[in-house]
Amino acid sequence: MSKKFNTSKLSKQELASHLKKPTGEDGKEVGRQMNKGNKHICLNSYNVLNPKSNSLILEIGMGNGYFTKNILSMNPNLECTGLDFSQTMVDEAMLLNKKLINTKKVSFIKGSIEKLPFDNNSFDYITTTNTIYFWPNLIDSAKEMYRVLKPTGKALIGYRSKELMDKIELTQYNFNKYTKEEIEKLLDKTGFKQIATEVISEPDIDFDGIPMSMSGLFTYGLK
Repeated sequence: MSKKFNTSKLSKQELASHLKKPTGEDGKEVGRQMNKGNKHICLNSYNVLNPKSNSLILEIGMGNGYFTKNILSMNPNLECTGLDFSQTMVDEAMLLNKKLINTKKVSFIKGSIEKLPFDNNSFDYITTTNTIYFWPNLIDSAKEMYRVLKPTGKALIGYRSKELMDKIELTQYNFNKYTKEEIEKLLDKTGFKQIATEVISEPDIDFDGIPMSMSGLFTYGLK
């Protein structure tokens, strides 16, 4: 049985806008719906990232931070910084993760991938899921990830294939779609090494009455 993805009262254009940058009360609701639709691709991305103990992780576009606890649970002594360019999502993530924030293992800040507010060589791992469709400039954004990653660090991009995205109506609005080959070429051009992609199938999702077979692509490389 496919899982229902509730697009609520919003038009396709409005929903697409909130998927890019959730704002206000509607944005908060879209954030909660994204937790349902993104559950498998987010958790699978953490498994592919496979962070070692005593590591610093940057998650770009963490939404309302619902899955932050999951990445921290993977190994001892992990620390995670979540960055999102939606202030609504940053505020929600801080409310949802008060206890983790108090442990000093988690922080959330507003910022954009095109100009990451971190020093060079700051993180052991970088992960970002379902954000690449909205990057303002692919190569500049990838270079920023490379810059703030420590030597030998691992960066991972989780996304849906262009073939799958073309079947979803709302992705007609302000989504840029990419093939696996395009993302691998992007990382190669940026300077990443040992580039590879894993494809992981997920349970079907029902988009407005249309069952959709889902899978996530996870392209990663080392600095």
